[in-house]
Amino acid sequence: MISAAAILNPVKPVAPTVSSTAILSLEVLIDEQPVLKGRAEEALGTDLSGTLCLALKESLDATRIQVQLFGAAMEKLPGAGSQQNPEIVYTSSHTIWNASKTKSLVPGAHDIRFMFKLPGNLPATEAGRVQYVLRAVIEDGEKEVAALVEAVRIRRIIAGADGEEPLPTYEYDHAPAYSYDSPPPPAFQDHDLPPPPGYDPKGKARA
Repeated sequence: MISAAAILNPVKPVAPTVSSTAILSLEVLIDEQPVLKGRAEEALGTDLSGTLCLALKESLDATRIQVQLFGAAMEKLPGAGSQQNPEIVYTSSHTIWNASKTKSLVPGAHDIRFMFKLPGNLPATEAGRVQYVLRAVIEDGEKEVAALVEAVRIRRIIAGADGEEPLPTYEYDHAPAYSYDSPPPPAFQDHDLPPPPGYDPKGKARA
């Protein structure tokens, strides 16, 4: 488990906590930082996916590997003026590997995929106020063999707001750019144009 205060502090890249000499390396590769599209009450949600990469030089005794996502925010305390308190506001956990017949992970490279389904009403990351971390942990029974914490940045984009994801602009041949934010073009009146030289309204050209 990780505290709300630890989540809200800037997470710097640090080496994983490892208690076994069998582990050569442990890292988490996030495919891309998640983006929520639309306001909280209308966004459909998004995915957070990636790969846990574990390299072993010898067999490792373990019972499971978990990936946990935590979110924390500064919550205002009732009747405490401007005083705020860090609180865990989101948790989700997935077991991505379980011991089957044996309790050992064999030597070599292990790349294990994971995915979280994020709800659309999650608050976006805001430095010092709302932050998320991904925690990967290898367990042997009740003991943690290795753990790693990685920062996650959740963005929210609202179309046309604050210059992010503006409404589309379309280009027409021989016409200026027009967007949904532009005033409608003036109505075209063909009778306002003079007839071409030599034009006879009865369909005959004048000599």
